Formats: sequence, C-alpha cells, structure tokens
Amino acid sequence: MRLVNWRTTLTGAALASLLLASANAEPAPTLRGTVEGGQDGEPVWIGVFGDEAAEGSWTQATSANFKVALPPDERATLLVVSKNRVPLAVPVTSGSPAKVALRLATGLALSGTVRSEDGARLTDAEITIEPAESDGLAVPPTATPRWRSDRRGGFRVGGLRPGRHAVTLKAEGHVPLTLEDVQVRKGVANRIEVELPTAHFIAGRLVDGRGGPVVGVDVHMLPVYGRTEVSARTNRDGAYRLGPFLRGERATVFAQSPELGSTVHHEDVVAPRDNLVLVLRRHALLGRLVDETTGGPVREFRLTVMGQGEDWDHELQADDGRFRVPLDGGAHSFVVQAAGYSPWFTRLKPPAGEEVDLGEIVLAPARSLSGRVLDARTGSAIPGARVYRLPREGDHSIWAHWLANYGPRVHAGDDGTFTLPALPHEPVRVGAYAKGYGMAKIVRLLPGVMHVDFELDAVAPGPVVVIAGSIVRADGTPVAGRVNLYRAADAASADVGYTGDSIDENHALENGAFRFERKGLPDGAYDLVAGTDVGVVARRTVVITDGRSVEGVRLVVKEGKWLQVSIVGLAASESARVAIHEPERRTVFESWLSNGVHRVSGVPDEAVVTAEEGLSMHSRWLTRRIRLGDSGEAAVRFDFTARSRLAGTVTAGGRPLGGTVVRVLPANSSAPKGYTHTNHQGRYDVYGLAEGPHTVQTGAHSFNVHVAQDTPFDIELPAVSLAGVVRHARTGRAVWGAEVRLRQGEGYSDRAVTMPDGTFRFDGLAAGEHVVRVSEPGFESLSQNLWIAGDEVVELKLAEATGGKDSEDQERQDERE
Repeated sequence: MRLVNWRTTLTGAALASLLLASANAEPAPTLRGTVEGGQDGEPVWIGVFGDEAAEGSWTQATSANFKVALPPDERATLLVVSKNRVPLAVPVTSGSPAKVALRLATGLALSGTVRSEDGARLTDAEITIEPAESDGLAVPPTATPRWRSDRRGGFRVGGLRPGRHAVTLKAEGHVPLTLEDVQVRKGVANRIEVELPTAHFIAGRLVDGRGGPVVGVDVHMLPVYGRTEVSARTNRDGAYRLGPFLRGERATVFAQSPELGSTVHHEDVVAPRDNLVLVLRRHALLGRLVDETTGGPVREFRLTVMGQGEDWDHELQADDGRFRVPLDGGAHSFVVQAAGYSPWFTRLKPPAGEEVDLGEIVLAPARSLSGRVLDARTGSAIPGARVYRLPREGDHSIWAHWLANYGPRVHAGDDGTFTLPALPHEPVRVGAYAKGYGMAKIVRLLPGVMHVDFELDAVAPGPVVVIAGSIVRADGTPVAGRVNLYRAADAASADVGYTGDSIDENHALENGAFRFERKGLPDGAYDLVAGTDVGVVARRTVVITDGRSVEGVRLVVKEGKWLQVSIVGLAASESARVAIHEPERRTVFESWLSNGVHRVSGVPDEAVVTAEEGLSMHSRWLTRRIRLGDSGEAAVRFDFTARSRLAGTVTAGGRPLGGTVVRVLPANSSAPKGYTHTNHQGRYDVYGLAEGPHTVQTGAHSFNVHVAQDTPFDIELPAVSLAGVVRHARTGRAVWGAEVRLRQGEGYSDRAVTMPDGTFRFDGLAAGEHVVRVSEPGFESLSQNLWIAGDEVVELKLAEATGGKDSEDQERQDERE
C-alpha cells in the first residue's frame, strides 16, 4: 500500500498540534508524542521516512504514547496509519519540537458487497485500499489496514479522503481483483458491488529425463496480457500448482534447473489444467554449415538462438562446419550469420528429445550493394546517412523482427558512399535515412542489382505552413473530436500529422478547433480526416500552393443517432472491444467497454455492431445488425455469460498441426462465436461458448458438435497435404519469403510464406482440384492447377519479371479487376 498527498504542516491545526519545546534546544535523537482519535482496539503504526525516502522504519504504538528514532537527515516525514482513520503525514526537521500531539480524523467511508460469479455472498473476503495515484510513501503489509466482509458479504471501509482509490479484494477460491479507479465523494453514499471470479489453476508434475520427480525447482508462467510472472516450487513428489487464474486464461509454462536442464515451453496452456507433466532435459541444437557453391564447410559463423524474451549468441569456429550448442526449451527461432553469406533463418519446433538436429544447412553467398546517398536538390553527399535492409512489406514474423533490429546496416562515409553486405540474391527492400531529410527513401531491388544511389529530399526551408479550422455541427456549434492530416495520394498510410495530446495539448479540440503547423510542408493535396462522438465527418481535401497556409476550414458533422450498448457477463477485470461499422464496413466507432450500459452517438441508420472479448489469436465475439427508425435510438445487448468450453487436438494422419485456425460458430446466431489457433502440440481451446449445437471450422473442413460445459473434441483431418519448394527459374536458387496461396473452389483458401530453403507446406486438405498461386516482388506470378489426393510434392519455378511489372504489381491489378 502506498500513500500520497496526506500531508499537513507543523502549523496546521486541523489534524495535528505540536507541543513546542525550547527554540534553542538541540535536535533530540528520538521523537516522542501522542496519537488521539484512533478506533478502539485497532493498532496505530508510525513510520519514519528520511528525506526523499520511499521506504521507512515502522513502529507499532502500544498505547496513545509513542517514541520513534529519527533519521540523520535534515528533513523527515512522520506517517501515522490506523484502520478506519485518515492516514496522517507530518514533516519534521532538525528544528522541530521534540514532542508532538497528533489527532486522527475519521474521514469518508466506502461500503459494498462481495459476491462470487454465481451471485453467492462471500464471507471473510479481504479488502485493502490505496490511492490510485500512488507515488508517495510505502506502507508495509504488516501496517496495511485490512477489512473483512461479514457473513452476508458486506463490508465498510473508513478513513478515506475524497478522490480516486484502488480497492483490492481477495477471497479463498477466487481470483484477486483490483478496481483501479473507485471514486469516493463527500455528501453521497459511496458504495460498490463486486463479483470475484472463481479461481482456476494449472497443476502437474516436474520430472527428470528418467521420469523421476524433481524437488524444489520453480515452475514459471511467462507474463501474458498484463499479468506479472507467477511461479510455484515443486514439492517432494515433483508436484506444482500455478495460479490463481481466470477460467480460460492462457499461459506459457516452463521450468529450468542448472543441474538438469530445461523443459519445453508449453505455450497456450489454458486454465484450468491438471496433470501437465514437464520434463527436464539437457537439449542441444546441432547441424553442419556448408557453402552452396562449393559444398565445402563454412568454418566461422555466429549462431543466434531466439527464445521467449531473450536471445543467445554463439561465436563458433569449426573446421568441418559442425556445431552443437545448448538449447533452452523455450527457443523458437534460429539465425546463422557468416561473413560473405546471406543470413539463414528457420523456426524451431519444441524439442521432443535430447537433440534438435538441423542437418546440413546450405548457406548462399551474399551480394554486396554499393552506392551513394545524395541530397536530391543539390546532388551533394550526405555523410553518415544510414542504409539498411528491411523485411518484406506486411511481414510481422520473428524473422522480420530480427531484420528490423539486427539486420544488415551501415553508415555512409564522408563522400556519401556505402557498401551494404550480406544481401541475398533475391528481391530485397533497402532503405536510406538521414537526419533533416524527412521520410526514409525505400527501394525494392531485383536479384541482379549491385549498385544504387539514394537521393533524399531535405526538409524544405520555406515558411511555416498552417492548416487550421474547426469541427462544427450544421448550425455552427463546435464539436470536440480529433483530426488526422494525410497526403491525399495515399490517405491510408501517409500520415503527416495529428492534432491531440500527441502533438500539443492546445490541440485537444475541446472547442472544436484544430491547427497543423509544418515548416516547409510540400505543395500538394492533403486530406483532413476527423472523428467525433457526435456523428460522421466527411473527408475534406485541402490544397497547398506556393507554401501558403489554409485556414478557416470547416469540417461539418453529419449527426448520427444514439445507440445503447449493454454488456453483461464479462469478468470484472475484462472488457470487450466494441466496433460499429457502416454496411460498407467503414468503422465509425471503436472502444473497449466493460460490463454496464453505454451510450454511443453518431451512429448511422444501418450498422453492424461487434463486441469481441479476448486476444486477437484467441477470442470470442458477438455480432448484431441494427436499423435505427424515426426515433433516432436503438439498443443492442451483448451477453458473455456463457461459460462452456470446447477443447481438443487437431491432427492430420496422426501428426499434430500447429498454427491451424479453428473457428467455432453456434447454431444460435445470438450466442458467442469463438476463434483460436492451435499451439505447437496441435491443441486448441475455446472458452465462453453457449451450450448447444455448434459448427467447428478448420481449413476446408467443418464438423458438428454439441457443446455442454467442458466438451472434448479432437479433430483428425485427412492425410492430404501439399509440400513444395519455390525456385528461381534461371538459377535454381531457392526463393525465400515468396507468398504461396492455395484455393479450392469458393469454400477454402489459405496462404503460406516460403522458408529460407524455399519450402512451404499445407496440411489437412480436402482431396480434389486446387489452384496454387505464387507471388514475389521481382518475379512473374505463377498459377498452377493441381489434383491433390495424398501427400503431394511440387517444385514451382518463378521467372524474373519483364517489362517493368512483377508479381506484386500483378496482384494489385488482379485485385482491382
């Protein structure tokens, strides 16, 4: 518990009066005093804090009298805490009296009731309370006041000041809950009703490689979705129990021991879970590196093993190119770098045994890109400009993250020249950036390009260009909101400004006014895009000519109608992302809302409203279509009280399928829908479904299942797959990062991206005719019809683009057509 702003002065008579000693007395080593006004039978704790210290020394007063030692600091703070009384902080200095008399005030009260999820009143629940903005003095657990609910679940907390407080409630068998923003006001009955979620746990055993119990080792749960790390130590049987968790909460569970090794990181473990066996092993990663051209070993290299939140680098030398490095059970990706070669990347599956053998890894010789970075206007060199490789557009993989943070990058010399090494012989994106030159210049280079000059546009000197105006109703009344400024050529991605707190507090638009000020803003067309809670604002285009400002722009709100959104059934700590779309899917409202009734204005006459609870990879959602009548109001209700669960494993030919999308759709359209991905072990888990018939969709397949409470449902897909490799048609080199799309009629489509060796794979397909299409910048797109009835393997060859158009350009044209 932390206290802030509970401070009086030595002359403040409202809460404390000081008994003055001689003005010429030397400071005493101790401070004596009395405390009055405390509650009978409740202890009084006194903390002494040195100047600017957050931690103090604490003493419990056994009676109304106390004596505490003072720190050697020139200044200190005396903090008095007692149950149902307002905490009192008194500054003391070397010149303060040696004895004080303090009186505690009763303050305001907060009452309420604590219930379980099923509405039962909870007896003996613990309540603690602190200010929500707590940057002050720390109160230790021994001195923190605690309240308990009575046999009817009621409680009353006293000694509060007006303002915001954080209230924490705990009860046996339930997940602790902290309400971060509880308002306590004067002159009103401050009351809250709280529902504590039922506690669920993840439990199992930790064993060694021979199956024997491992005693006294911590089992960890990695932080997920705002929660801090949870650990539990194994007992003499190797058993552990992690929690408490909300039902359906996901965790990554693992253990490590310096003597016995590490376990596999079990991802997406869902509470409750029993009998999760973790096996400690000393895992190792091994393989051999060879040169693609000569077939000989690569003798010096760096291995980077990327794990859960940290990476391990190994600088190695081996005459035969072989390596063997320790492997943590949570490792999931692997990069090799060697001078003169393009970096190699692959994903690692959880090790099933002691070793993960990558076999022979073929490194392709890299090309170096040389050139100069120049000022586009003057042609002069730009010393120190940064030149770097970028990942493919739209790639958010671990590999893309590694490239963005650790990929090849150099700085131009004094004459603007650079040499960027370690680029593959395939299409790549390269960027150049220099301070004072605005946006980075990004180019896409075909495999044969070895030289390129970058010309950067300096920020134009010119005058300050102003684009200003206001958001108003049709009658001219100002409307609060926010405005984004975009280049009109590509308003979806070329954001050049934003009014609001991120730019300047003066642009908060409380009076509807907005103002952009940009030095040297280039001439051209710009779009103003505004959003309000009152209605829809049409996009407005303004044109800058000869650097002249444009002011007095009016963005007129087309006022919408009112929608009442009711949400029930979420846990007290949860919220749902509510979005309102026009029929053509343009979003007009989006916000995270908790249980309760909410009013949203600016709603179009017809709209689709969705409420989604959970993470993007694991969620459930509800959809409602609305049509507002002449009354101008409508209401929707989203009920998340359903608690049934569907869980199982997805396999094909007996092999677990990781990363497979699973959708669960109810026969009752008003019930929640579920969405998730299988983990590495092929397991899926969808929580929060209603009881009744559902359709489970994965890939091209659908299954009917009746969901009731905890329903197990394993899915075995046909042993029909397509594996292949994509190669350069002329050189035979593997094409890395190409997009492969597979389609069967109108009912099924999927996509994959080729690995560094050019391979890709689709599993669990429906037998029949499919269309496979491959696209990659710098190559002509390839489309081929395939009859797939078993485990099919294909080799697809891409020809270099001709006539200035590559497969990416073709994709855009196909989408337009």
